[in-house]
Amino acid sequence: MINKPSVEELEKKIPVRFVIVNAIAKRSRDIAAGAKIRINTTERNPLTIAAMEINSGEVRVIAEPDVKDMQKNENLESENN
Repeated sequence: MINKPSVEELEKKIPVRFVIVNAIAKRSRDIAAGAKIRINTTERNPLTIAAMEINSGEVRVIAEPDVKDMQKNENLESENN
């Protein structure tokens, strides 16, 4: 469970809860696997650390391109060639 920062606080930076949850899950798995922690904290819970990193801006969340958009762009490129 994430106590701080709260999901509501993270929503000010990332408006979609689904994206927040996925980003925290991915980063916490990385931390649990031994990735370097990017903030100074005494916290040991990987979920909380991941949320704190995202909230601090040390870990940024970027949108991945949608597969349909990628296919559309490939089709446009092949039509132009």
